[in-house]
Amino acid sequence: MSYVIKWKCQPEQCSASWAIAIRDARTEIEDSQEEFPSLNRAYIESIWDKCFSRAIKDAEDEMGRKSPVTSLSWAKVFEQKYTLLD
Repeated sequence: MSYVIKWKCQPEQCSASWAIAIRDARTEIEDSQEEFPSLNRAYIESIWDKCFSRAIKDAEDEMGRKSPVTSLSWAKVFEQKYTLLD
């Protein structure tokens, strides 16, 4: 989530490493879900707010400023394509 937040806040600074970090996090979650089926969407949604709060703090620390992002949708975190290529 923190890289998605940074992507939204600093589009001019987006990099391939950010896109890779987002993709790697998604893959890690998918792999964990295969190993532990209880880590399903319902569970992720139950911890969403806590994860978002932590991600905001991480992103703000990395950016050195407050984030205007107040929420993230499932689609923005898990479905939206983040790439530097058109």
